[in-house]
Amino acid sequence: MAMVDAPCPLPAHCPQVMKTMGLNNAVHWVAWFITGFVQLSISVTALTAILKYGQVLMHSHVLIIWLFLAVYAVATIMFCFLVSVLYSKAKLASACGGIIYFLSYVPYMYVAIREEVAHDKITAFEKCIASLMSTTAFGLGSKYFALYEVAGVGIQWHTFSQSPVEGDDFNLLLAVTMLMVDAAVYGVLTWYIEAVHPGMYGLPRPWYFPLQKSYWLGSGRAEAWEWSWPWARAPRLSVMEEDQACAMESRRLEETRGMEEEPTHLPLVVCVDKLTKVYKNDKKLALNKLSLNLYENQVVSFLGHNGAGKTTTMSILTGLFPPTSGSATIYGHDIRTEMDEIRKNLGMCPQHNVLFDRLTVEEHLWFYSRLKSMAQEEIRKEMDKMIEDLELSNKRHSLVQTLSGGMKRKLSVAIAFVGGSRAIILDEPTAGVDPYARRAIWDLILKYKPGRTILLSTHHMDEADLLGDRIAIISHGKLKCCGSPLFLKGAYGDGYRLTLVKQPAEPGDPQEPGLTASPPGRAQLSSCSEPQVSQFIRKHVASCLLVSDTSTELSYILPSEAAKKGAFERLFQV
Repeated sequence: MAMVDAPCPLPAHCPQVMKTMGLNNAVHWVAWFITGFVQLSISVTALTAILKYGQVLMHSHVLIIWLFLAVYAVATIMFCFLVSVLYSKAKLASACGGIIYFLSYVPYMYVAIREEVAHDKITAFEKCIASLMSTTAFGLGSKYFALYEVAGVGIQWHTFSQSPVEGDDFNLLLAVTMLMVDAAVYGVLTWYIEAVHPGMYGLPRPWYFPLQKSYWLGSGRAEAWEWSWPWARAPRLSVMEEDQACAMESRRLEETRGMEEEPTHLPLVVCVDKLTKVYKNDKKLALNKLSLNLYENQVVSFLGHNGAGKTTTMSILTGLFPPTSGSATIYGHDIRTEMDEIRKNLGMCPQHNVLFDRLTVEEHLWFYSRLKSMAQEEIRKEMDKMIEDLELSNKRHSLVQTLSGGMKRKLSVAIAFVGGSRAIILDEPTAGVDPYARRAIWDLILKYKPGRTILLSTHHMDEADLLGDRIAIISHGKLKCCGSPLFLKGAYGDGYRLTLVKQPAEPGDPQEPGLTASPPGRAQLSSCSEPQVSQFIRKHVASCLLVSDTSTELSYILPSEAAKKGAFERLFQV
């Protein structure tokens, strides 16, 4: 069995990211098939020459030998595809694949023992059934090559459909035909198993998905979906009605502290409705009925501690994980059934860079733009503009492996915006970069925000404040608060901090507390008396709170409400 490897190692999670960015699954498999067949064709050609001119099959026609080996190579590639979807780990697939491959010789051994030892007559139909294992078909075909060579005739085109054994209805033509049937069967099984059981990443389809009209025609929501979800058997709403209902559900939280009224004057793009995710391995509740709406022309900063559910939410929205319950729509398309449509407008930047070391900056942008089916003329314009905005003009034709970490991160963020993507998912885009690259990424996000909806996760409060039109804070899978930075500061902030630096009195100065000239934003005191200073501040801000009194400074908390009443202005005019 031939194990086919990629010409160069792919980055971790690369296939998933490419599919998220619009890679068609059929194109993915065809690309791997072509890669494998080209590699095996070299081996097939070399082996044909050895067999023909090495005095092994010297009487047989060279093209028939090559055809037989080539068809077997195709069946072997499809067999490898089938094994790859049965196991999610490459090492396990390699080990088990070899065992399964050699076990598939058992039917051939059974046929050979009955014919050669027991001298039983086995019908062509029985041999065809046994030949559903490609190794059996290959073994039977090899047997006919050997029999014709012993007869000194060899396999020729006129004997291709004849058996050298009297009364035998099976022949080399049937063996080759069964190899092609095997390849087709393995391919269909690969397609079906991958769809129903995609492994660690991807959304599983129902077992009856080949019977769904929407799968073949792409005609909107799957009509048969309602039979797999009991709660969905009620009359279905239109896309607009569903989005409005989802928005109304989210607006119920507006009366709760920490939930600001949503910008309903903007188009609703992403509607997350009671999204729940439970990981089966450790029974961990990652998301607990999360509801959130994202609107066009806005950046929503996603804040939360490690394990809060930020990455899980983004993974579900991009189709990497299926939700346990609940749903979400992006531009009116359900993530459970219409992910292929969603990905046409979806851009993603994962936590870790997923780049090809042997491609240049320009080739990365071209590749991901083509995945979105963008026209060549538009790609050229977008690449020029994007590279200029990235400040990577001098690195345009440089291999990615020569770039610094900050440059790689900027390229990863830029990839999320190429190809006309309008719904952008950025998972900690500035993690691990220097301040200069971080600022460049901020500028890129703000520049490309118009016309897009951006969900950005971060651990930096200043980043969330600067970039986010709204900030959503999540903890233990639940949305705790959501609103503009100013709204959240007003709802949860302690207020403003006033720091007064104590200045020791100079010899001969009056020993009375008072305000002296100070740097901007601070007031300095000579011979400071805390009670008198506090009394002075409370004349203008009655609810001020002393939080610190050290030998060098005083610190007060001034409530935000005082600023609205003009108290701060009167305080600093004294």
